[in-house]
Amino acid sequence: MNRRFIFLTASFALASLLQAAPSLAAENLFDKFKGIVEGVKKPASLSLSNKEIGKGLQEALRVGTERVVGRLGVKDGFNTDSRIHIPLPDKLKTVQSTLRKIGLSKMADDLELRLNRAAEAATPKAKKLFWDAISGMTMEDVQRIYKGPSDAATRYF
Repeated sequence: MNRRFIFLTASFALASLLQAAPSLAAENLFDKFKGIVEGVKKPASLSLSNKEIGKGLQEALRVGTERVVGRLGVKDGFNTDSRIHIPLPDKLKTVQSTLRKIGLSKMADDLELRLNRAAEAATPKAKKLFWDAISGMTMEDVQRIYKGPSDAATRYF
């Protein structure tokens, strides 16, 4: 498989996932982490440093990425999950619908299945890309994600 195709498909697959199904991704872990950091009253000697908060956020994102890859990087990970299933583009959907009426939608259905299979195959390959991005986070990135809206991690990626 062409490396550029794998990169683009993997990027699209995980970006789609993070956009469409944040409950599977790091958002829940990040929200829990953020709640713990903000909700626990600690003596000054036990307060977390910015570096510790950054490492905690990075770990939550790594765990979230691992979970996403585990759920979606398998057969039917994309194809049968209505939240992230990749449909045909609208113009082809019209053709598919018309062909379905006369019992000839097999080619269009197969194309849609192949799009989702490509995303499923690319998802494990994208993990390294996301982990590299997580490892390359600066303290400014961490602060923007930590203090930002609930989709700040998705926007970062």
